[in-house]
Amino acid sequence: MRLIAHLSDLHFGRTDPVVVEALTRDLVQQKPDLVIISGDLTQRAKSHQFAEARHFLDRLEIPVLVVPGNHDLAPFYRPLKRLLAPRAKFQKYLPNLAQATCWNDEEIIAIGLDSTRHLRWQSGKLRSHHLDRVEESLSNSADHHCKIAFLHHPPSTARSGHPFQTLTQRGVDLILTGHVHKAHVELIHSAQHGAGVLVQASTACSTRLREDANGYALIQVAWPEIRIDVRGWNGLTFHAVRSHGFIKDSRGWREQDCPLPHAAPRNSPIEEY
Repeated sequence: MRLIAHLSDLHFGRTDPVVVEALTRDLVQQKPDLVIISGDLTQRAKSHQFAEARHFLDRLEIPVLVVPGNHDLAPFYRPLKRLLAPRAKFQKYLPNLAQATCWNDEEIIAIGLDSTRHLRWQSGKLRSHHLDRVEESLSNSADHHCKIAFLHHPPSTARSGHPFQTLTQRGVDLILTGHVHKAHVELIHSAQHGAGVLVQASTACSTRLREDANGYALIQVAWPEIRIDVRGWNGLTFHAVRSHGFIKDSRGWREQDCPLPHAAPRNSPIEEY
């Protein structure tokens, strides 16, 4: 079994210190095997913001995978840097993480895809080289592997390029995204493989709230079953807000009536928003 914490849109530079501390405590308490962050670690890609993000990640003492979001690129008011070296500070302050965007063990394969690598930084786009990387990374995968792709932009913002169904057609089971600051879980249908599961995270700790409170997703993988707990901030602590269960069979992924039991007992009840 693997436990994965999926975070997005931390936006250091626009964070609530109380929420940051509570998020750190909750992640340490949950003890995930891996933390995946799908972009926007900073608000304006400034040096001190990347330093704050790095400090937060170092405190977790948990393996981390990250991809940049549009806010992690050089800002528009520095047009030359935006054009010529948009990820310079991301790579400077997160050198190991910027290079290591793939995880492969006995149970899961996770592949990071940079959906900001084009001129449509805001809307995001999947291109052919992303699909080539997925195919290469999954070429030696086994049937029992849970295959994960994570990127910043969700399908709802992509204007062109390959649709997200092309990831599930290549064998991806779980797609993790962020960007819109709204927690959302759904099946992505595909004619060839039945379905994949989309998990869209809210903003983890910033004050740039939209429809949802701060939150993240805790994903438990016990093949061929997945349980996704959406965890939210209630002003005092992070707690389980709602849960989604999925199982894969010969027809593909489908929702489960009875989700997997938690990896460890929770102290807070499951509530709805």
